[in-house]
Amino acid sequence: MVDPINITDARDQVLALLQTEKYDDAATFLRSLHPADIAEIITTLDKTEQAAMVERLDVPELAEVFAQLYEEDMAEIAQHLDTEALADVLDEMEPDAAADVLGELEPREAAEVLEQMDEAAPVAALMSYPDDTAGGIMNLPPPSLRRYMTVAEAVVFLKQHYHDASEIFYLYVLDRYARLIGVVNLRAMILAEPHQTIEEIMSREVISVRVDVDQEEVAQVLSRYDLLAVPVVDADEKLVGIVTVDDVVDVLEEEATEDIYRLAQVSGNSEIFSPILRSIRNRQPWLMVNLATAFLASSVVSMFDNTLAQAAWLAAFMPIVAGQGGNAGTQTLTIVVRSLALGEIDGRDAWAALWHELQIGIANGITIGLLVGIVSWLWRGNPTLGVVIGLAMMGNMLVAALAGVIVPMLLKWFRVDPALASAVFVTTFTDCLGFTLFLGLATYFLAWLL
Repeated sequence: MVDPINITDARDQVLALLQTEKYDDAATFLRSLHPADIAEIITTLDKTEQAAMVERLDVPELAEVFAQLYEEDMAEIAQHLDTEALADVLDEMEPDAAADVLGELEPREAAEVLEQMDEAAPVAALMSYPDDTAGGIMNLPPPSLRRYMTVAEAVVFLKQHYHDASEIFYLYVLDRYARLIGVVNLRAMILAEPHQTIEEIMSREVISVRVDVDQEEVAQVLSRYDLLAVPVVDADEKLVGIVTVDDVVDVLEEEATEDIYRLAQVSGNSEIFSPILRSIRNRQPWLMVNLATAFLASSVVSMFDNTLAQAAWLAAFMPIVAGQGGNAGTQTLTIVVRSLALGEIDGRDAWAALWHELQIGIANGITIGLLVGIVSWLWRGNPTLGVVIGLAMMGNMLVAALAGVIVPMLLKWFRVDPALASAVFVTTFTDCLGFTLFLGLATYFLAWLL
């Protein structure tokens, strides 16, 4: 058993060696680590230190490190290699990983590296698909069986074409036109008689994805059906590749990060130490949108200037109504957006989701409304205020439930990403209607509030 290292201590040790210019010792220490740990450490070094380490790692070692890097880090590390050296490294890598590296380079530079590679054809084929599709993340199709093979012939075929047990996920069956027609369970093949044909023991119910489907949908298929791999087919049902579960781990992280950022109206490529100007460009447009909606909420408040002029202390309770409504709306919104992203609900489930959230909104509205009403009554000593703010709170909690379901559903129907735009609209609804309910009721009962 190998225990995970403390990555911080390992990085500090590498930095200490580099500061004393013991580059060979630092490289030797890196070689003792897992490729994933090397990748994490090397991305934290400055360019000079990175170049020194890349220069001292051999081609197979660099290939393993590249396979562990995030796409944006691949291009940075690749800059320390000349065209021929990078081509050698990519030849050592799986074609899909090599295609990812080349995809991060400038087109001219990628073309030059491809010309130097010995195994360029499969990599070039994978690069022809968009990055965020099944084709963009798939591996080359595995050696596949034919239905006319006997079990004995299939065993010989597997020994000839597979050299590592970890390469075998599922055994796919193709017809003479390379169309996917079945899948064989390895255990079923072991228990079958040697003279039986593959067609007799294969299952024709093969779960597959089209080459052009979004990578997030591929991840959902693997998760929904608990698969280790899923075959990728073209429009003619020909097997063109395979996506394994480890291929979608980064996809799931990327999509989850993207959705979280979008809920906050932050660009998906934002990072904590992104360049200042890029961070401003990513965030400022949505701040402008929020500013416009804030003016809309302010205009609602301005409609009740006369009421506030007579009872200015009502302003102290406005953040309570708006804040609770906004929080409740965000709770509902987060759950609905997540469910939409994972494919758990669609347009057909709108009414069921709406009724479910309305029940929660009613229960929360009654509980929170009564609590706020009682506290406000005791605070100001006016039972009418308790009634007004309690009713306003109940109403806004219902508005939050409605908006939290309807807004993302409508955006999805209009083919707008719910994660990107929902929060702005939900907050606007809860602020505007919350202020309208509270100040409207206060205006109606103003004689009892003064």
